[in-house]
Amino acid sequence: MRILIIAVFILTTTACVTAPPPIAAPLAMPAKPSLKSQSYQVEYATKHASPKVKSVQLPAHKVTRNQTVRIVADKASVTDTLFTQIRDAITAIDLRVADQGVTDYTLSIHQLELNFIDDTKYQIQTPSETTTTFEKVAMLYPTQQCATINAQVSMRLTHRASGDVVWFGKSSIDSASFHREPLIYSFVQEQLISNELEVASFIHEQNTEQARMARANQDVSIPEYKTISKMSNLNKLQGPCNRTEISALTPMMQYYLTSILIDKIKVL
Repeated sequence: MRILIIAVFILTTTACVTAPPPIAAPLAMPAKPSLKSQSYQVEYATKHASPKVKSVQLPAHKVTRNQTVRIVADKASVTDTLFTQIRDAITAIDLRVADQGVTDYTLSIHQLELNFIDDTKYQIQTPSETTTTFEKVAMLYPTQQCATINAQVSMRLTHRASGDVVWFGKSSIDSASFHREPLIYSFVQEQLISNELEVASFIHEQNTEQARMARANQDVSIPEYKTISKMSNLNKLQGPCNRTEISALTPMMQYYLTSILIDKIKVL
């Protein structure tokens, strides 16, 4: 009996000594807050100038309907497309274009120039209702600068039989005044979690065995997620601006200027 009591005592004592210490459950990552994102658009515009046009028709010879004209473009680099457009413009004022034989007049293309000039500055346009977001954009990006090309065209109409100049004209315009489109940019205002790494590090530290034992009998507060607002860079949606985009306008600019000039020829 005494031996049995001693054995029970030893077992009880051993169980108390070897029982594992209390340990808290692992912490889980808290659920992330719902983040907002919103897209905006802003517009930039600049002042436009009318094309500069000079047209002088001399009274020595009257230009009448159905007279013939030969187009000479050996002094300028005229594309096939522009040549066809000039032909159509002459036909539209009731003159006939002839490629061969003797004609009444010669239309000479003397100048057809395209030159990059100083960039055009576009100013941000204030909407009817402003917001703090717009004010921030206006502070960061008040202007946009775009490549600009100046186009010039000059022509002369000569009476073939006498060699007299009957009419001459010159026109020019810059690319910003030609396309007249505002520049439209978009950007995104979004919320981001600024302390996600801090929260993850806290969870990792609190889930070590030593930390779980230390907080077995006490509660800990997981840091709350903090959010910040971040604005993306501007992304252009509309309007030519870089050199490649502006250069693509030049065929239309040349057609526009030649059409203006030919329309100035008075045909009776």
